[in-house]
Amino acid sequence: MHLIMFPGNDALPSHSPFCMKAICLLAMAGADWQPEISVDVSDQPLGKLPVLRVGDSLIPDSSNIEDHLTAEGADFYPALTAEEKGVAHALVSMVEHNLTLGMVHDRWLDDRVWPVMREEFFAQVPPEVREMIAAQAQAPVRAGLTSQGIARFSPEDRKHRLGRDLATLESKLGDKAFLFGDMPTGADAAIGPVLDMILRLPAKTDLRAAVEDIPTLAPYVERIRAAIYPGGSMTGCAAPKQALAS
Repeated sequence: MHLIMFPGNDALPSHSPFCMKAICLLAMAGADWQPEISVDVSDQPLGKLPVLRVGDSLIPDSSNIEDHLTAEGADFYPALTAEEKGVAHALVSMVEHNLTLGMVHDRWLDDRVWPVMREEFFAQVPPEVREMIAAQAQAPVRAGLTSQGIARFSPEDRKHRLGRDLATLESKLGDKAFLFGDMPTGADAAIGPVLDMILRLPAKTDLRAAVEDIPTLAPYVERIRAAIYPGGSMTGCAAPKQALAS
């Protein structure tokens, strides 16, 4: 298997939280896989990454990848009741549709953050045209966030709305190691990378400050990194070392 994914840096194998989710799921499943780094989505089934290549088949989208691994025998929610699995689904949906958009907003539209992320995202583009190419890429992101609505809100409104999501995570986590107990689940694989990327924003935006102000969240992210990120370990499986170089 090959995971086609966006590049990252020395700290994260991919800048995409959805690629990181797929990486974590593959690690939790104990799968034998290798990374395939790409920035071109034009020939991908849904026009986005990640995509899992299994033989001649392409499986796009991190949720579809999770379904494929589950069908192959992986259990990302062992011992959880049907009700708990429903809660996990709701939490993942909340984070992927709200907090992820908040993170994307800060990366691409915050004037303190964008110049740094531009150099990260477009490092492979020659310096003399990097700013122009980045601006061309930024325009549809701005349009999409405006169409979705999050870019229309005032900073105070965004802070309030996303703060409620963070309070929900804080309440569910409590004093547990992971959201549903002592072992990470598929929900942690989806949610941890988003929080991690918010904490790594190169300026203290309202969203980053809100995550930092909840004392349980940064340690929770560190536990996820240790358990299911590349180079981490987890009872019964280890992440593939190849991803460390990507």
